[in-house]
Amino acid sequence: MPRPASDKRERLTTAAIHLARTEGIQSTTLAAIATEAGVAPGSVYYYFKTKDDVAAAVADGIAELLAAQRAEYGTDAKAALAALLSAYVDDAAAIRAHGTLLATASAGTGSDRAHREAIDWVSEQFEALGFASPAARARAVHLLATVEGGAALARALDDPSPLEREAAHLERWVENSSS
Repeated sequence: MPRPASDKRERLTTAAIHLARTEGIQSTTLAAIATEAGVAPGSVYYYFKTKDDVAAAVADGIAELLAAQRAEYGTDAKAALAALLSAYVDDAAAIRAHGTLLATASAGTGSDRAHREAIDWVSEQFEALGFASPAARARAVHLLATVEGGAALARALDDPSPLEREAAHLERWVENSSS
């Protein structure tokens, strides 16, 4: 039974994200996206006219995926930040193989949307803990820089321990945070 046409863009975007993460956006071709999504190669051009359109869809799609993940972390700021850090550790195998979704969102796409939204969300969590906006933003940048750096080292060394250590350190730091 054929799939409904209405989900074709979503399937193509999901395929593009997967290929961008595993192969890199520069190596991802429209033909590979079509194959991965299970659609006719010509139909890709209806949704993505250029490689820049693919890059924009990848960046936006990842930003939306990450926002959906964050929405599931709940409203308790400390628990939400702990859940974010746990998600990195839980994804360690994929991170070691392909890097983080956040890194993929900007690599070759020219978009900083996912990073900005992540920083904004983490800042909001620190503000909920009582930190003034500038201090909350500084803490957000520190948290994301540290966990993304740990992830980059885990990938480069093919060893999850840098990511696990940094996430554990950050979890303790968050737990002890108060303004």
